[in-house]
Amino acid sequence: MKKTWWWIALAGLLALAGVLMATFPAQLAWRWWGERAPDLKLNGVSGTVWNGQAVRASLRGHALGRLQWRIAPLSLLRGRPAAQLSLDGDGLKLDADLADAGEGRVRIEHLEVDADANWLAPALAIPALEPTGRLRVRGASLTLAANGWPEALEARIEWIEAGVRGTVVARLGTLMIDARGRDGRIQANIADGGDGEVEIRGSALIDQGSYRSEVVLLPRVAAGPVVEALRWIGEPRPEGGRLLRIEGRIEPTEVHL
Repeated sequence: MKKTWWWIALAGLLALAGVLMATFPAQLAWRWWGERAPDLKLNGVSGTVWNGQAVRASLRGHALGRLQWRIAPLSLLRGRPAAQLSLDGDGLKLDADLADAGEGRVRIEHLEVDADANWLAPALAIPALEPTGRLRVRGASLTLAANGWPEALEARIEWIEAGVRGTVVARLGTLMIDARGRDGRIQANIADGGDGEVEIRGSALIDQGSYRSEVVLLPRVAAGPVVEALRWIGEPRPEGGRLLRIEGRIEPTEVHL
């Protein structure tokens, strides 16, 4: 009888532990875990640690929108946490699968993005002009190192109905960026779809957190808004058109699963 009651008590404790784990509040978990991601802020956290949401998510002060997640319990048993994320914000929709890739790295797969092109403004670094149009990414994969730098990438980014507005307004058509690489060295080719007023071709390189790009812009028209817009972009080329150079460094963002 004593052994029977011992097994019953043990089974009861295990069941209770299972219930607690399955219903563990996401808000409490974030209070404990949030300090591991100081650049990420979540407000209005609700649900459980396995299936929850945050009304507002922001990264380094930039509002992203409503965040929802679902964590696979079996992934924790295997020692490699995995989660499905969905982000819905102002001009930004994102879906992705995240997994622990070991040594502090995070693997992002099945990345789907639809966003307003103004999210490109910091990268383009042209204060006089605001990018317009839509950005689209389908089925991309990305690995982030422990310090937040991209370690591997395979993606095609489409800038649909690309354009700029500000001092002038110009239509650039469709732009495609094909990027791939590993070991912290990622190369990208940039080209237009031939449906805009500017011929665009160039390349970009990310190497251990530093990035550098050179893009040639040649107007397909002799005059008009697009020619005016190019005066604000890059530097003139002796053979015609403009050369846009952008260099910088990605600021580390440490986020661990």
